[in-house]
Amino acid sequence: MSERHLTEEISRRFKAMSRRARSQKIRKLASESPADDRFIRRTFPDLYQEAFRKPPRAAGARSGSTRPQKRAARRR
Repeated sequence: MSERHLTEEISRRFKAMSRRARSQKIRKLASESPADDRFIRRTFPDLYQEAFRKPPRAAGARSGSTRPQKRAARRR
């Protein structure tokens, strides 16, 4: 079996799993060593990105920029 067919089969099996199980498995495999992390990142970029993606943030959600405006409006 060629390397390409092997990676396609592994990818297919991962995609058959639930999203949560797939992410946990990829994170576990990638955390074992830096070499494993590089291998998974290069071989399965879509699975790696899905497992390590950051949640989207709303504009200004963490900056607290909306609170001072509301407080300033109440004081007047």
